[in-house]
Amino acid sequence: MKNAVINLKTDPKLKSKAMKVADTLGVSLSAVLNNELRRFSEERTVEFREPLRLKPEVEKELKETLKKIRGGKEELSPVYNTAEEFLTDLRS
Repeated sequence: MKNAVINLKTDPKLKSKAMKVADTLGVSLSAVLNNELRRFSEERTVEFREPLRLKPEVEKELKETLKKIRGGKEELSPVYNTAEEFLTDLRS
């Protein structure tokens, strides 16, 4: 069987990540792409998903809070062993 060559331009980081996953699964990246092309041609569907993203102001606040926590500058909630301990602290 002859093989056709497809030249595909992609982000090098995406290629590297995909190759690592394929290797973990014990298949080649070529096998993954062939499988997707086969699925696409049989089902005649393609799905694009945009990753879920936080609102910019929430993302900024989260990054700032994580930075404070990692730097030991943010006071974290204490650990409670019982519901009574939690309620007592909540009421104080």
